[in-house]
Amino acid sequence: MEKIEKTIRYTKLFNLYGSLLSDAQKEILSDYFFADLSISEISENRSISRAAVEDALSKGTKKLDYYEENVKSLAKQENLRSKLEELARICDDQEEIKMVKKIMEELDNGI
Repeated sequence: MEKIEKTIRYTKLFNLYGSLLSDAQKEILSDYFFADLSISEISENRSISRAAVEDALSKGTKKLDYYEENVKSLAKQENLRSKLEELARICDDQEEIKMVKKIMEELDNGI
């Protein structure tokens, strides 16, 4: 998986399941995926070893993958978004299209 794809996936998973991570994992994953800090920068900012940062990233992403594997919220959300996009594509009524797009926006914002 490409870095950008990985970042997008884990930011989505973090938004869904981040509250289930330890505080340290939340902070380190947030620094890495949202603030785009390198492992070295996180290590230096937190005065911890690079190995500790890598461990937190590894364990945190594995937990996020585990939660998604079992709960499948992201897969369900993406499936719903796909169906809404199809609905917007085949709709003729502009008001209905606006309503579908509003629902998609709410879905993207984590309703």
